[in-house]
Amino acid sequence: MERSITFDPRTLAWLELGEAQRLLFDQFPGLVLGFDLEGRIGWVGPMGAKALGYEPADLVGQPLIGSLLRREEIEARAAMLSTALRTRVPADMGVFSACLRRGQADEHMWVVRTKDGSPQTRNLSLGTLRDGQGQVTGLIAVERPVPAAVDAPVALSHHDSLTGLPTRAVLHDRAEMALQRAVRAKTHVGFLLIELDGFDELCARHGASVGDDLLRATAGRLHFELRKTDTAVRLGGGQFVAMLVDLRQADEAERVAAKICHALGGPVNTGVEMLHPRCHIGVAVSPDHGDQLLPLLEAAEQAMRSVRQQGSSRVGVAPER
Repeated sequence: MERSITFDPRTLAWLELGEAQRLLFDQFPGLVLGFDLEGRIGWVGPMGAKALGYEPADLVGQPLIGSLLRREEIEARAAMLSTALRTRVPADMGVFSACLRRGQADEHMWVVRTKDGSPQTRNLSLGTLRDGQGQVTGLIAVERPVPAAVDAPVALSHHDSLTGLPTRAVLHDRAEMALQRAVRAKTHVGFLLIELDGFDELCARHGASVGDDLLRATAGRLHFELRKTDTAVRLGGGQFVAMLVDLRQADEAERVAAKICHALGGPVNTGVEMLHPRCHIGVAVSPDHGDQLLPLLEAAEQAMRSVRQQGSSRVGVAPER
């Protein structure tokens, strides 16, 4: 006698029994996957896998964190949940436990990684997998339709769909916590406003796809140069912000900016042309240039414009208030 999967709307839990999940999910058009409590993928719907460039066999047995989900995505979600729940949520499988802490399904816009490494945003609803005795054996993620158009921009605003980096909405939350912590610890928070030279002209000359390649390369280099506790954010166009937290000395931010400027100047092979990008960076540091995000970003922008006009340097520091 064939067994089946059932859904209990009271506990928002799926009961996984036997092989019937394939009958339900093999033709499911969106992404659906089950993973155990250690975070290892147990099965994945073939159509959803194909949409990301994978075969199911590519993912089964792989850790969810590090394959489909970048660790940076988990760290960002942990930070958001820590603020919402007013307790520290670890950036590991504890993120998913926190999502379901109140026995409710969790729906969130996750940035997943395709087989070629590019990011895609998927609206995933998370629930528990239970055996016939009701014991939790794992978790299930099912892609849901994007919320109504009025809500979609808010959800999508948490990540840049091209680079996978957080956007200004996430920066605002992290900056508020970092600046408060800096006051208590008597440390500094640095903000680097980074602008790629001639980005709009490059897109007009070579096309948007070449510009996209440059943006992805820039995001990857920023991630490599920064610490895990720092945050790299794309503001739009060819502009990025890097937030450096827990700095003991204010001049550390300028040294990091010089290192980033050098790293971003390395050649980028777009397949159409070998690019040799250049950038200007404006630096502002709390509390010397402000104790709130907006004044600090404005100070960094003024420093960036000033150094761009002078042309003698690539990195500029805002004057003290």
